[in-house]
Amino acid sequence: MKDRPSIIKLSNKYGHDPLHYPIKAIAYTVSHPSLLKIVLDVAWKGCTLALVSFVVLLGTTLKPQARWISSNLYWWSWPIAGCMVLFESTICAGLILLNSKSRAQKKLFVATMREEEMWKEDMVSQSSIADLALPTVGKEDVVKFVTTPIQLVPLFGGIAFSAINATFNGWDLMRNYFKAVKLSSKRQRSEVFGEEHMDKFALIHPSTYDINNDYARLGFMAGLLESIPIVGVTVFSLTNAIAAALFACDIERSGGPVCLKKSK
Repeated sequence: MKDRPSIIKLSNKYGHDPLHYPIKAIAYTVSHPSLLKIVLDVAWKGCTLALVSFVVLLGTTLKPQARWISSNLYWWSWPIAGCMVLFESTICAGLILLNSKSRAQKKLFVATMREEEMWKEDMVSQSSIADLALPTVGKEDVVKFVTTPIQLVPLFGGIAFSAINATFNGWDLMRNYFKAVKLSSKRQRSEVFGEEHMDKFALIHPSTYDINNDYARLGFMAGLLESIPIVGVTVFSLTNAIAAALFACDIERSGGPVCLKKSK
């Protein structure tokens, strides 16, 4: 197997800083036409749906939401209502494209690892049937749900939401890799949270929200990009799958997940 030089040069636990993968993935996508084609195919559909939803919601819900914010319709209620409409239209497009986006993310992840010659024959790709299954709701999903309204605050809301959910976002992004190397749920928690913080109280451990956690660094930047209205959920949610694959490639180059090394 040809061992290519790593994409990212900054050092961290696996030799490179995961904070940079989502940014590097954008350039990587542009430089690989086969990956770019997949991204554009899903992205244009998502952007179209988001824009149509925005126009419809703008015409039907802007004034009622502005009146809900301020019954006297003060000037400042209109831009706030506009942000709400933009956020709602993005959510609508994301929900409609949920299944096709999930398939595209998996395809991009595997294709990137193959491009880097890091996909091994004994790795497992999630089946199409699993894509159709309803997602399970975990404690981390409750945190995301509760903090979602923060994103309505322009700019700072997206930063705060990404910071709070950084580790959970990073874990979600790497699930394709964890499934590929057949990591159990217990070992996934050990890998993401650390062996000393993998119990049922992981949700409240300060370390879970530590930005120095590798998965938090990946998840923060990925979440920040995805918090951008319309293009976040339609474009960056796809390039972030490539970012996860680049991180997975460097984990493989370092000899695999730390949790597996400790168990040997």
